[in-house]
Amino acid sequence: MLQTAQRMALRIAPIRRGVVALGLSVVLVAALLGLTRGVNAAPPLAGSPARPSVSLASLQAMIFVWASGTPAIQQVARQDCAALHLVPTQCARVSQAVRSAWLTLLQRDPAALGRPKARPHFAVRQQVLQDLGAALAGISGMSVPRLLAATAGAYQMIRDPRWAQQTRVQFGRPIPLGHEVLVWATAYEQTALPPGMTPAGSRYAALPDLYLSMANVGNGAYIPATYQPYYLPDGGARWTVSVATATTGALVTNILITDVGPWNEDDNWWDANDPSVTLPASCPVSTALVAPDATSDPLVDGICPNGHNYRRLYYYLLYQHNGLPFFQATNYAPSGTFADGTAWPAALPYACAETVPAAINNDGSTCASQTLTNYNGEHGAWLRDGTNDHPILNQSSIDLSPAVDAALGWTYPSSGLVWVNTAALP
Repeated sequence: MLQTAQRMALRIAPIRRGVVALGLSVVLVAALLGLTRGVNAAPPLAGSPARPSVSLASLQAMIFVWASGTPAIQQVARQDCAALHLVPTQCARVSQAVRSAWLTLLQRDPAALGRPKARPHFAVRQQVLQDLGAALAGISGMSVPRLLAATAGAYQMIRDPRWAQQTRVQFGRPIPLGHEVLVWATAYEQTALPPGMTPAGSRYAALPDLYLSMANVGNGAYIPATYQPYYLPDGGARWTVSVATATTGALVTNILITDVGPWNEDDNWWDANDPSVTLPASCPVSTALVAPDATSDPLVDGICPNGHNYRRLYYYLLYQHNGLPFFQATNYAPSGTFADGTAWPAALPYACAETVPAAINNDGSTCASQTLTNYNGEHGAWLRDGTNDHPILNQSSIDLSPAVDAALGWTYPSSGLVWVNTAALP
């Protein structure tokens, strides 16, 4: 069965530590007034202020502005510093305080940063946010409300499609090999790695396609047979990407894909959408379809490759991993706004990760149009434990290791725009 191996793979998938999944505010008022969204809102502690000194939403916006590895964004932060009448050393203290809070949450409350299935630690979260507020307030001449307002304005600017496109034109294409895509990157650290690799010293990355990491870490036998010709050509593979900064052109090649993420497990966004409604004869379709027209949409038919390794995301927006294709248990209920027949998933542009339009902080800059905002009600694809990501908090398409950050000239952890060359992927 197609999905039996996938359930087995859940038990052997690499373990991730500190996955950076940043939830940025989509409403400037939230960033300014200290509001957060969904399950990440922390209840006040007894005897403590009703609202932390810095909200989680504000911190997440600060991470993209004040802890960015992209020089063009760093310049925006310096301009804000000047407008706030702060000197460079004071600006450096802002960045240091933001990165310190970020790292502490990564280690002690990853749920605050969107880590799926992580248990939230609200007391830790509130203490970190209060400590950040105190650190910022301790900078001579600092007005924390003015800093948060400036950060909200800066984030609104850098996520504007026109700003990203101007950056793209100005700095050209640092990977002149074809298949390069401009995406947002975040950072993470992985504890379980192939022999000879170390969490902090090795160059590795995570992409939202579990089969890549399974092939690379020696678990290729658990990839369903219908996909093995693509992920295990000649019985083995070593899947890598090259990454370059969007502005300086610093290039890192042969980055091994050792984990799955961020956010989705079956969004091979570098592959084309399936154009055909004809399923291959080898597709193990269930005899009990979840809906009579379940196999009539070309996008969801991509679950079975038909001469090409088509994108699988659309199938997993509607159907879970358990069972044969197009079959669900009696309690079947898609996670989000898409549904069989009546509301098929909307097609995404080539190389556009679902996280871009589905994130609550849809940047709209790297690939998806504003018409796709709130994609699938901000729900991601079903995970392999039968749940789904909701809400998606981060528009990142790739996670980078500490060593890759360093090779790009970034301070770990950093976020920013990067070019990713996907020519070597199946």
